Amino acid sequence: MLLELSLLFAALLATVSATSYTEAYRPQYHFTPAKNWMNDPNGLIYHKGKYHMYFQYNPTGDIWGNISWGHAVSDDLMRWKELPVALNAFNSPAGSLNELYYSGSAVSDDALTSGLGNGKRSPLVAVFTSHYTSDITLPRNKSVRAGQESQSIAFSTDNGLTWTEYPDNPVILEPPSQYADQYLNFRDPFVFWYGPGRHWAMVVSLPNLHKLLIYTSKNLRDWKHVSEFGPVNAVGGQWECPSLFPLPIDGNKSRTKWVMVIGLNPGGPAHAGGSGTQYVVGNFDGTTFTADADNVYDAAAPKDTVLFEDWSEGSFAESSWKPTDDFVGQQPSNGQVLTLWQKGDQTVGSLISKNFTVSKKYIAFKIGCCNNPYNPATYGTIKDQQTAINLIMDGHVVRSTSGVNGGDMIWASWNVASLVGKTAHIELVDRATGGWGHLDVGEIVFTDKSLSPQANWVDYGPDYYAAATYNGLSNYERVAVAWMNDWAYAVDIPTSPWRSAMTIPRILTLENVDGRARLIQKPHRNLQALESKSMLYKNHWHLLSTRNLTLPVSGKALDITLAFSPGAESKILGLNVRTDGKTQGTIIGYDVSTNQMFVNREASGDSSFSTSFSGIYYAPLPVRNGKVELRILLDWSSVEVFGGRGEEAITAQIFPSEPSTGVSLFSVGIVKDVNIEVRSVSSSWGHRISN
Repeated sequence: MLLELSLLFAALLATVSATSYTEAYRPQYHFTPAKNWMNDPNGLIYHKGKYHMYFQYNPTGDIWGNISWGHAVSDDLMRWKELPVALNAFNSPAGSLNELYYSGSAVSDDALTSGLGNGKRSPLVAVFTSHYTSDITLPRNKSVRAGQESQSIAFSTDNGLTWTEYPDNPVILEPPSQYADQYLNFRDPFVFWYGPGRHWAMVVSLPNLHKLLIYTSKNLRDWKHVSEFGPVNAVGGQWECPSLFPLPIDGNKSRTKWVMVIGLNPGGPAHAGGSGTQYVVGNFDGTTFTADADNVYDAAAPKDTVLFEDWSEGSFAESSWKPTDDFVGQQPSNGQVLTLWQKGDQTVGSLISKNFTVSKKYIAFKIGCCNNPYNPATYGTIKDQQTAINLIMDGHVVRSTSGVNGGDMIWASWNVASLVGKTAHIELVDRATGGWGHLDVGEIVFTDKSLSPQANWVDYGPDYYAAATYNGLSNYERVAVAWMNDWAYAVDIPTSPWRSAMTIPRILTLENVDGRARLIQKPHRNLQALESKSMLYKNHWHLLSTRNLTLPVSGKALDITLAFSPGAESKILGLNVRTDGKTQGTIIGYDVSTNQMFVNREASGDSSFSTSFSGIYYAPLPVRNGKVELRILLDWSSVEVFGGRGEEAITAQIFPSEPSTGVSLFSVGIVKDVNIEVRSVSSSWGHRISN
């Protein structure tokens, strides 16, 4: 055993030492593995002075597959040491690659409830989903089917370095009998100790039903199903990677609430078919989670609208839309535009609206299936496979939304405040001919009001998913880490020899904002250890009119704070980072007319790898006490933007060219009391970097 461990460490050290960590797009203060594929953070636990981060990992390649648990440790959450693979699918007791190690969590069994290990030293226990790849009989004669997902455990008596699978795995073979048909989609257990009841609790997902099952156990080996939660709020795609934890409101422990965090894929807030993460605040009594009434939304239609189309006419021709191909001579169904099923998903066609003048700040619409985004490279050609609603102006697609691969109709909208007064038309396009190859669109309206909340989004960007929080910290302290990628293009991002990064660790708190408990996120305080002690750049403008200023600062790894006071003549204020001063740059700013912060990565660099990558992402952020404040973390291939006190966030990857390191400030209209502070961030990999 010692020889095997020595060989493992030697091989890993050879890989790490051969990695420069200065490759193009390599994050400098966000965790990445030395090489190969990584996705969800797993088993986050603080144990004996070390932060452990396990993660979904492919030991043999840079695309998803052979899923195992990678492992890294840190003293401060910033500087990481990668260790040998913790749970290796090639070495599973079920047989090599017969069992894949999907997402899960880890706890320290301080009360020795499990009986695992030697009975004297508290073991670490990992709880994870076993995904079985074939019909097999396991060593203890339990039978599983190909594709089945079950919950299993493993234990460690050497502080998380090596793991032994429990011989009678899985500990939860299949879902409860009423959900027996969901055995292929039953995953991602999050486990924690519930002190008042002196028992363990587990939250695990039935992804396709948008349900979370809650189990309890006295020993981590025998589990009882006690309740369930959902569906509620955002239900696009699948529910995955749940977690549940307590936080006091405004630090008052007598006003403690519980927070349920849920991943969605697809169906995130960007509504580009990608991933997202929502949260729900409520109460937990040890067996049942109940959402607060003000955290449950009814997905109501937008208010104060001007109707553009509700499909009440008898045919498309009567409704003044121009139909093409299979839509000619047909009519709407049940108040929606539905694919004509005489050809199934092979049906193709488009509907083109009459011209109109954009008169409101938003165009809102109901949209359902399916996710086949607009692709500018194939648009209008025989290779076009989109199912999308597009806004056309001067012959160009200026806004586009595709659906999600599911049956639910949800409200979505475009921010068109900058287009008011211009002529446009809408087209509905169904060119997809494969599975999930149709388009559902309901009523279309114009409005000056943003959509009512449909969920509490943890992050409004496209690249924040599978968020997990650390067990083992002091009471009520929560630190979250998420996968900084999106399943819409995750396997295609242009990085090598690794693929995917984690977000900056974020401290989570609950604060009373606008009369209700809101999740607040702030970059972990330990980031300061990597930042320059002296300010790289600082400035103040008492009054700033419409202009674009090239700032005397540049860099690829920066921490920027931008604050200002909007007034009656203010429109937009923002920064252009990683800019070449010409056509390339990532625009981060605040739109006063809509009270939204935004990230625009349409010209951020390489986006050729995916039609889903380019986009603009908005988050609601009211002006508070007459001020707006943004904190921007810029790394070599990402931006994370925190608004206000941290009540809103936008995370997005970017892939700019090497020379694009400039920073410029721009304003539209007149803004007051503009303050900017910029600090450089050094590499967490132990080498000097040039900003």
